[in-house]
Amino acid sequence: MSTILRKYNWVVYGTAFLYLVVAAYIHVATLQNPYTGLLFREDRGAWIVSSVDHAGHAAQWGVRIGDQLVAMDGKAPIDMIELGSQSYLKQSGTLLFVRDGLDTIEMRNSAKSSDVYKGLFTGCAELALLAIGLVAYRKKPESHMVRRFYALNVSMAATLLSVYSTETTLTGWIMPMVASWLPYLLLAFFISFVFRSVPRWIGLVLALYRVMAALFAAYALIIFSLGVIPGWTRSVIHMGLFATFLAIFAIAAAYWKAMDRAEKNSLLTFAAALAFSLLPYLFLCALPDLLWGEFMTPPDTALTGLVILPASVLSLLARQKLVDMRFYLPRLAIHSLYIGLMLILIAALIRSSASKTTLVLCSAFLILVLMHQMSINSIKRQRERREDRLDRQRLEMSIRLAEHRNSRDLLRMPAELVHSVTEIEGLCFVWNRDTEAVIYGTGRFAEITEFADAGKPIPREALSGHGFEQVLDLVVQPGEPIIGYLGLGAKKNRTVFTSEELGLIDKVRRETVRLLTNTALLDELRQARGTLTGDQSEYRLVEAQEAKQVRTSYYLHDHVLQNLIFLSRDLEELHDTQQCSKQHTAIWLKCLYDTQRDIRLLCDDLYPHIVDQAGLGDALRWLMRTIKENGGPTTNLVNGLPETLSPLYKITLFRIVRELANNALKHAKADNLTIRLWETHDAVHCQIKDDGIGIDPVAAGGRGFGLATIGSQVAQFKGDIDIDSATGRGTNVHVWLPKQEGSSNHGAAHQGGTAG
Repeated sequence: MSTILRKYNWVVYGTAFLYLVVAAYIHVATLQNPYTGLLFREDRGAWIVSSVDHAGHAAQWGVRIGDQLVAMDGKAPIDMIELGSQSYLKQSGTLLFVRDGLDTIEMRNSAKSSDVYKGLFTGCAELALLAIGLVAYRKKPESHMVRRFYALNVSMAATLLSVYSTETTLTGWIMPMVASWLPYLLLAFFISFVFRSVPRWIGLVLALYRVMAALFAAYALIIFSLGVIPGWTRSVIHMGLFATFLAIFAIAAAYWKAMDRAEKNSLLTFAAALAFSLLPYLFLCALPDLLWGEFMTPPDTALTGLVILPASVLSLLARQKLVDMRFYLPRLAIHSLYIGLMLILIAALIRSSASKTTLVLCSAFLILVLMHQMSINSIKRQRERREDRLDRQRLEMSIRLAEHRNSRDLLRMPAELVHSVTEIEGLCFVWNRDTEAVIYGTGRFAEITEFADAGKPIPREALSGHGFEQVLDLVVQPGEPIIGYLGLGAKKNRTVFTSEELGLIDKVRRETVRLLTNTALLDELRQARGTLTGDQSEYRLVEAQEAKQVRTSYYLHDHVLQNLIFLSRDLEELHDTQQCSKQHTAIWLKCLYDTQRDIRLLCDDLYPHIVDQAGLGDALRWLMRTIKENGGPTTNLVNGLPETLSPLYKITLFRIVRELANNALKHAKADNLTIRLWETHDAVHCQIKDDGIGIDPVAAGGRGFGLATIGSQVAQFKGDIDIDSATGRGTNVHVWLPKQEGSSNHGAAHQGGTAG
């Protein structure tokens, strides 16, 4: 393999060096012999100007169609190359023209500052293409796709060099080669970049394309060596690029549905970059030349957009990831269409010799359009902000009204219950909720409103003087914060409360406290969720996944890699000294056994092979035994799932049970753990219940990488997870996964077990 790579290195770096040498010579020769823009026709031995390109120097000299070229550097012009029915100068120097047989025009064709700037611009584009190809090759020299990418970049750079150059000796040999092979290289790289496995018929098409490219290149070289270039050669080159462009999009459309997401992203990215690279050339140069025989934009200018394609591909190769291009393509298409039509309009105005006033007015119109668009967008954003602000205010008012009504409804049920059972004159619940108090009274206290306008929590002292026989604190446990009060009036018959009535009142008070505490906790979680944006929620999930990768990396580094380093060092010493003792051998064997164990544990963590080998039931029983051996709680496993369950469901359920069981082992301080799995006609269920200290929902929301990972796995099945837990009364987790077609066969026997 290294010998092959060395051969490729010689080829790649050798071609890069050769290209730089040839390009430097051609650029210098082009500056010494700038582009005149003249084409001639032979008329009875005389050379008559038949075409004057406005981009050449001849247009600035005042040369017109019909002028006769009589001398070049004081000699008769004989150094001509035929291009169809016309000819052009192979080299130029001091040119002498005669107009109407009377007037003479003598001009020296020398480089100007614009020629130097144009040469620098084209040279930078060529260097960029060559550098992009070399960087990609250095990253992956063994990749066949990258080597094609490098060849494509060199071909595009040579195309720019040939189109820009007026040096015809070398470019006459280079141009036919690159013009023949560029479409093939473009199509071949597209196939290798997008498709993981190339369809057979596409391979046959590429082989046929290679033969056609080789034949056309040989033909072009032969006719150039003869000094006669048919006029249709340029049209064939244009149509070849057009055909390649259309073939790429046809193949993409044909295989779109069969591609996975990664292939679709690669395809969309390549198509977008290709469109931006080739559309200026195709629509401003190739298409006008095919239709009208002239360019709207010179080829050397239009082809500089080719840099966009390899730059985009290199970016993808460097980052090794793709954005979802489907979200960006509609916007790119609209903007590209607008900018492309604008450029075509400007080029058409310039080609039609429009006056400076017309160009200025068109530019002013364009500026006004942009200013109008910016103003419309600004007004639209301001209106949307005002509407959003009003919507938020209305929503906040509705939420406050609903919360106040719901809070009173929470207190009404226990208050009415106590009032109806104890024959009391009335009672009053006061709930100090955040920064306000919620009050509900019955009987003689039904109209109490003194506290309602306070807008702040009510202290116990404020309840005195309102006729309450006694005031009870609303508190979860002694020593914890008081969340409110229960004021009791006298009984209607003026008797004291019986022990049964006091017991009922105390039970209602405790249940009311629990209900209010859960409501307050739910409000806190909603507020915390409201402060966590969607991007942050996604970030938390990515962070959880990244944390698992980091743990795996450190595990490999601190265990497996260190053992291998230790072994390699001792084996090198053994090789040098050729001495070995039993003590060393025992140490090496222990190191190998530890490495085997670590790799096995890591493999089980990444993918539980035991599920495939022994089945879900045996794998869960093995997991329960392992937890018990590590000092965990007594476990009870009830597995009602069939062994014919889909492997994907088995793996997912095992991972969920393992994560929750490990949480019970490490954090819950539970004595008993019950795991139950069963199926219904449309879903698979899993319940994990322990009698530990429970989960604090607020704390779990802050730290829960394990819960975030479980939630992600359940969400992929479009299932649901329900967690019922409170501090001090254990945790009950119920996971529900909907069945997919073929996920399970019904009627399997119940499987259960207990691990003590």
